[in-house]
Amino acid sequence: MNFLAHLHLADRCNSHLAGNLLADFVRGDPYTQYSRSVADGIKLHRFVDSYIDAMPEVLRCRQLFTADTRRVSGIALDITWDHFLAKHWQHYHTLSLTDFVSQAKQQVEQYQDNLPDSYRLTMSRMWQQQWLLQYQEQHTITTALERMALRRPKLHQLANCPALINKHYSTLEQRFQEIYPQVIQAAQTYRSQQ
Repeated sequence: MNFLAHLHLADRCNSHLAGNLLADFVRGDPYTQYSRSVADGIKLHRFVDSYIDAMPEVLRCRQLFTADTRRVSGIALDITWDHFLAKHWQHYHTLSLTDFVSQAKQQVEQYQDNLPDSYRLTMSRMWQQQWLLQYQEQHTITTALERMALRRPKLHQLANCPALINKHYSTLEQRFQEIYPQVIQAAQTYRSQQ
């Protein structure tokens, strides 16, 4: 799952939204670096990532990728899942996507403590360029993956993933609709035990 899904799950679980976004930018034990609520958000994000990566349905989706792109298929699928969440947003939230993103932005930007520069830069781009709203459009998958491939040479194979995603689009869409309710339930269960 990518930024939109992590915000949605944080909202569903009454977890700290900025904490859930910070997780990809923070290393080590978050409880030694952040307040309890922020650290709980970071841990929820990490739980979701490990949970979805281990799901048999997701492992089968990764088999749809070619041998040379399989190593980066998890990243490609994260972007794809956010696209499907945005596309089917009305099934998962009572607010419109536009209203949700506006409220999430307000909440996230209220938190300004101990933010890594890489996080600040990414969040600035995300809000200014309206990534979360653009996820509704299928071509955004290609744009996002090609940009990542250019910025990070180790991930150059991401540029070859959009063609595979387009080829298996309907299968992946169906899988998302099976996977995401399980992820919501698992996240809520995890959060209730924090």
